[in-house]
Amino acid sequence: MRKTHALLIFLLLMAAPSVRVSASDLSCDGGIISAGDRSIDVLAKCGPPDSKESHQEELSERLDDATKQRTFITVEEWTYNFGPTRFMRIVIMKNGVVANVRTGNYGYSKNAKPAQEECSEQIVTIGDLKTDVLAKCGEPALKDVHQEEFKKKLESGLTRSVFVNVEEWTYNLGTNRFVRILTFRNGKLTDIRTGGYGYEIKREEKPKAP
Repeated sequence: MRKTHALLIFLLLMAAPSVRVSASDLSCDGGIISAGDRSIDVLAKCGPPDSKESHQEELSERLDDATKQRTFITVEEWTYNFGPTRFMRIVIMKNGVVANVRTGNYGYSKNAKPAQEECSEQIVTIGDLKTDVLAKCGEPALKDVHQEEFKKKLESGLTRSVFVNVEEWTYNLGTNRFVRILTFRNGKLTDIRTGGYGYEIKREEKPKAP
């Protein structure tokens, strides 16, 4: 009787559907995130991201000669860093709903100090995320931020406008070296330039003990 009962349990377990995580899903300690989940679900299952980027997209459609419809979409990219032995995962959300999950480069140790100070093409690569650059080069001496707008006509007759957040990070490497200027568009490295010589970093002197 016991053998029959054990066999029945085994057959039921074999017949039960197994849970598979696809490449477009994100598995966290609190559960699995898939397309269609809301931002509150991501926070509940995975916690806050290590970095967050956002930009605006606008869709314009002319309904008739007198009417034009505009739809605004907020696109957010939440990056989760799981350490140097695992790939980073990027959750793309549109208006608070998960649209896709991408895989990034290997993560980094959050407590480790940047190993390099050069920030040249040999260290950082076009396409790197801001989190990648921070791990390799540390914080820049200066950040400049502005927006760019791009318009594209779609085959459906809609006009798509994308507002891109542009950041320029300047790394000062000292008076005998050239500064490095890194340009990011929506959180991704798109350009690496060399500027003039850097400047001397004045360190604050600690007050002498009486």
